Amino acid sequence: MALISLAAAALIVIAAFALPWASVTVPLVLGLSATGTEVTFTGREIYPLAAVLPWLGLASVGGVFATRGWARVIVGLVVLATGLVSAVSAISFALDPRSAVLNQLNPDQLSPDQLNPDPLTQWASTPWWVLGLIGALGLVAVGGLIVARGRTWPGLSQRFERSAGTKAGPDAAPISALSAWDALDRGEDPTT
Repeated sequence: MALISLAAAALIVIAAFALPWASVTVPLVLGLSATGTEVTFTGREIYPLAAVLPWLGLASVGGVFATRGWARVIVGLVVLATGLVSAVSAISFALDPRSAVLNQLNPDQLSPDQLNPDPLTQWASTPWWVLGLIGALGLVAVGGLIVARGRTWPGLSQRFERSAGTKAGPDAAPISALSAWDALDRGEDPTT
């Protein structure tokens, strides 16, 4: 269940950062504020690092399967850090969306009279950052669970791994063709 939650949370953050978080109207011609075009910014454009890290969280699903013990704790820490970076980015946008949008604008698109303390007169933000925050908190929760309990979870099958007591190599007793056939007749595997 934790791995399904991990994959779902990572996909939610990936989708949320791909959606438009803000739009602003910028002038088409420098100095003419009457004519403008609307430019939208996705969460990925505003916070590129926070948009890339959930892919690492999604890849961690395989990491949880492939590791055991302390290596799995490290995978959990990676998931936890991924969620924290994404959550901080979403909260940062929620607290000050104007600054986030202003940082993305090209200064060449604004006329000198618009370069004052408040150059954004026509802008809007969308609530998609909330979806990013929800997914990021899911990553934090699953990462914490992996760190706390991941070492006790079963790993990949050990069915084909040689046990420590089994000898193999030049000092092992050779198997004769007759003893191999006799073992097969008894229903035993002579190769073990």
